[in-house]
Amino acid sequence: MAKLLLVVTGASRGLGRAIAKAFCSSHALTYPDNTEKITHIRAILVARSLNGLQETETEILQNGNDDTTAVQIECSKHAVDLGNLETLDGHLDDLFREISEHATAGSRLIFVNNAGTLGHLGPCIASPSLQDMRTNVDLNITSALWTSVRFARFAASSLAETFARTTIVNISSLVAVQPFPTMGVYSAGKAARDMYHTILAKEVVPSIIQVLNYAPGPLETDMATELRTAQTLDKDLKPHFEKQLVDPNDSALKLVALVTAGEFESGAHIDYYDLP
Repeated sequence: MAKLLLVVTGASRGLGRAIAKAFCSSHALTYPDNTEKITHIRAILVARSLNGLQETETEILQNGNDDTTAVQIECSKHAVDLGNLETLDGHLDDLFREISEHATAGSRLIFVNNAGTLGHLGPCIASPSLQDMRTNVDLNITSALWTSVRFARFAASSLAETFARTTIVNISSLVAVQPFPTMGVYSAGKAARDMYHTILAKEVVPSIIQVLNYAPGPLETDMATELRTAQTLDKDLKPHFEKQLVDPNDSALKLVALVTAGEFESGAHIDYYDLP
């Protein structure tokens, strides 16, 4: 029996919820290095909002566990503020204990590093305060990088012999590779995450740990609403967010197909619009 252990941060809403649902609804999951189909999925959902995580769990189980499939799906929820660096390592230890308890020979481990926030919108020189910038950087950069480091260490440890392969997915953005005026802190965070994960991919063994920077496209989420209503957003950017944007469920399904096929160079930056 092949098992998938899926960890998604920022899973209480938006893209994180869509990704968790997409992996759990793809019942024919197979991998190039594992001809067995996935028959058991454990989705480990992480976010600040417990209510949001409960809603995600409900949707996963309603869509996933039915009489038409032999796949067993179960969820666990971790209400965690990943931006609190003082408690981050302890929470990560809890995740690794859970993964270790539920892993079986040939298990597949997928970590989707999705949590993040827009932070200050407006000219860089109008940043409201040092503390505001630090809060954003703590979550979008420091926490995100450290969490991937811990997952890479875990996967490279002796316990990793249990897993067929570990995939670390960093949720990126077009702003990581193109400058968007008035989105300086958010763009800097995405750029830092992209480069760090690209370097991480060069330092680990790709047959054990595969790394992907996935830019999901401009999504129709709460973040898009925030951008539409921001008075300080660059006027040339506003038209891009006033039209109908990408359905996060569609983007999530493309990510699932990409990860399960595994036919990308580890560390690559791949955009939603690069995919068929």
